[in-house]
Amino acid sequence: MKKWASLLSYMFVFVLLLTTPIAAFAQTSSVQKDKTPVDTLDDANQEMVQQMIMEMSPEEKIGQLVMPSTHDNEQNMPNEDTKELIQEYKAGSVIIYGNRDASTTAAYNNQLQEWASETTMGIPLFSTADLEYGVNQHVTDATAFPRQMGIAATRDLNGAKEMASATAEEMKATGFNWNYSPLADVNTNPNNPVIGVRSFGENTQLVSDMTVAQVEGYQENGVLSTPKHFPGHGDTSDDSHYDLPSVGYDRETLEEVHLPPFQAAIDAGADSIMTSHVIIEAIDPELPATLSEDVLTGLLREEMGFNGLIVTDAMSMQAIKDNWGAGEAAVMTIQAGADIVMATGSLHEQKESFEALLSAYESGELTQERVDESLERILAKKITYGLFDDRYVDPEEATDIVNTGSHKELAENMAQDSMTLVKNDDTLPYNPESNESTFVVGSEIYNQSYYIEDIADAVQAKTNGDVVYDVTSEDPSAEEIDEMVQQAEQADRIIVSTFSAGELTEGQSHLVNALGETEKPVVSISLGLPYDIKEYPDVDAHIATYAIERWGSAVPISWEAAVDVIYGANPGGTLPVTIEDHYEFGHGENYEAETPENAEEIKALVNQLEDEGEFESDTAPRALNRHLTAISHYEEQEAAEKVVKHMGGFNDLLDHQQNNDLISAEAFTLLQSQADDLIEKWEPFAFDSDRAMAHIQHLSEDIGPRAPGSEGEGEASEYIKDEFEKLGYNVSTQTFDIPGGEQSQNVIAVKEAEDTEDPEIVYVTAHYDSVPGSPGANDNGSGTAALLELAKVTRDKPANKEIRFVAFGAEEIGLVGSRYYVSQLSDEEINRSTANFNMDMVGTNWEPATQLYVNVVDGEPNTAWQYAESAADRLDNDTLFLYERGASDHVSFHEAGIDAANFIWREPGTASLEPWYHTPEDTIDKISPEKIQMVGDLMDSAISDIAFEQG
Repeated sequence: MKKWASLLSYMFVFVLLLTTPIAAFAQTSSVQKDKTPVDTLDDANQEMVQQMIMEMSPEEKIGQLVMPSTHDNEQNMPNEDTKELIQEYKAGSVIIYGNRDASTTAAYNNQLQEWASETTMGIPLFSTADLEYGVNQHVTDATAFPRQMGIAATRDLNGAKEMASATAEEMKATGFNWNYSPLADVNTNPNNPVIGVRSFGENTQLVSDMTVAQVEGYQENGVLSTPKHFPGHGDTSDDSHYDLPSVGYDRETLEEVHLPPFQAAIDAGADSIMTSHVIIEAIDPELPATLSEDVLTGLLREEMGFNGLIVTDAMSMQAIKDNWGAGEAAVMTIQAGADIVMATGSLHEQKESFEALLSAYESGELTQERVDESLERILAKKITYGLFDDRYVDPEEATDIVNTGSHKELAENMAQDSMTLVKNDDTLPYNPESNESTFVVGSEIYNQSYYIEDIADAVQAKTNGDVVYDVTSEDPSAEEIDEMVQQAEQADRIIVSTFSAGELTEGQSHLVNALGETEKPVVSISLGLPYDIKEYPDVDAHIATYAIERWGSAVPISWEAAVDVIYGANPGGTLPVTIEDHYEFGHGENYEAETPENAEEIKALVNQLEDEGEFESDTAPRALNRHLTAISHYEEQEAAEKVVKHMGGFNDLLDHQQNNDLISAEAFTLLQSQADDLIEKWEPFAFDSDRAMAHIQHLSEDIGPRAPGSEGEGEASEYIKDEFEKLGYNVSTQTFDIPGGEQSQNVIAVKEAEDTEDPEIVYVTAHYDSVPGSPGANDNGSGTAALLELAKVTRDKPANKEIRFVAFGAEEIGLVGSRYYVSQLSDEEINRSTANFNMDMVGTNWEPATQLYVNVVDGEPNTAWQYAESAADRLDNDTLFLYERGASDHVSFHEAGIDAANFIWREPGTASLEPWYHTPEDTIDKISPEKIQMVGDLMDSAISDIAFEQG
């Protein structure tokens, strides 16, 4: 009867797991450091965790603390030994090695989860793997991304996060829920035998930023991320797979160089961290971090505030195995503060880990309190990550997801952007249209030569000339080198690859130097560490690919990208490390031509490329030139937004010509680069309604109503001040009293005139307050947003007039802010004042409001109207309407004798405003980005005419 009661209790717990709402996953990134994983669950899930722990047998408790590697049968599926570890030893997690396709991997994980479901408690497994460069590391048809050092070479944090997101999607599809990535090790030792290109590099800040990006990418997409190897494996000279490394740097170095990436990951909400089998002498001179309570509990838990899962590195590594053995080390690491023991190695060693922990628990050597503490963390994370919801995956769907085209495209783009052109003595790019022959040569890597064959195939696909390749031993002899030189002398150009996981072999460096003596152009490619070039610094050109780590695990897209660079693709990478005495951190060259001054220069280049035969017919260059002629017209008008828009169209036309083989690859790359440069030149000067909309969202939604003197108005004032300061302006504020005993503020940003004494002054203004209870999206979040965006786009233009951007408070209670501002102007300032352009309610999407009223107090054309009208004519904008009206902040300027105009959308004829004017319905969904863009372009053009005119 007792047995049945226990079984019923287990079933009750399992039903609870299936029916209780799961804590929202998005909350995992905001876990406070003083909370345990259980604290982040709702009450029902907290109670569930406690009840499960109470119902567990000692064997089941210990099983959750152990993560064995799986064992396979001849069909590459889990065998009976694995089943025994799950069902008899109650393993709560597994780590999977080996290579399978996506469908088989999904079926593999399903089998493991099925065996777990058949246990008494039925708790799902953490299914884990080392997938540092993507799921392809163990799933043959999945996406392979560049190695971490390659990702760091791109300096693209968004790309790093997208890579982790795509990998998480492929992991979940194939049944994995936990990734041992990214490495947070700062690789300060160039001869580190185990980390190398697996690290983001030598710079602590870069490693920190990249680590956070990937932690967020994994965990926001439902996969545990594990920064490793705490507290840092980047400065070791020994490989913990074979020896017990020790680092002797001081506590200051530890805290300033090696710990920050882990602290950044913790602050970003990392849910697990992996330990290193390294003695950190500054913390514990006797024990490796994995076994040290001072490191895991004292440093990681107590000092750094980490409350997630601590998992050990593989315990079968010689650093642990040779010094303590599987059983003793398992007990020591749990006592030290780890939650999960990664029990790799033989089946006997795995069982020894389970049995030693169980014996220690039953004897009291491991206390119930200590074990239950880890169980709480483990079970809480399994709930948070939804493991109880649906433990199985669809093998057919897995194949589709790992072959997602966007993932492959992302990987290829990242590989291209990671290629680091370290040196180029006018050797690259090679001309792909040439019939010149190429000799490709390189050394074996761990007795494998397919790397060189692949590179040769990629070269042949790029060039019209013949390609011959050969392979030497890992450390080529003098005889081999002589033979390679003889072959090289028969070719027109040479590509040579080198590989090192530490020091480059002498034979490889001698080979590159000997090839250089042929006086043929020589390009070297480092396939492993980027430091190889220091052993052959005189080579003509060198590309670092970061493609292969110390075990020979390769990422082919990286050397394929290197071949693309050799034949004209623009390299995007910069060094994430220093190559001592040769190249600094951040160094990297590219093929970009001089930035074009205007579209006419690109047009001249098109004509030159046509003369050189780079187009299939004269139709393609003619179409490009027609486009460029129109863009020249917009440049003359200084219509930045139209220049940017139509250059985007020029790029689309280039894409069309490339897709239809109308343009050579070299010409396409060159013209695309020139087009991007011209866009980059004009983009900062182009008013962007998307950025303006972001300001409106913050003002109307994040802040909300901004009644004069209210907290909301004060918060808006601070926001505007911060935005002006971000743009680099001299910013000041004016505080003034308003009725009711409150205060309001004006915020002023000044763009100084250049090389002009006592310059004239142009005022660009808007009020930022709203009526009580109204979010004020249009009135006047739209005007304020336009003001901020105009400040941005005019910032870097040289002006011979002073421009003052002024955001007024307290407009809604009688123009108080603008009246105060003008009252503070001196007579000398008023005499220098040219015009005021005031924007009010410039974003309504009310359909009848199709006329942009230019309100002038006396109804007479003035300077502000004249410049606006001229700009409108140039922009083909026929919406302007001169109107006699005050009732806004331009009134104060008019009364002081300054030409002023107020710009506002109204219904033609009636001059009506939108029905939701001054109501709670004035929300961002009633804003038209198109109308803001029209006003922004108009103001930009008019202000440019008046403030940037010369002579």
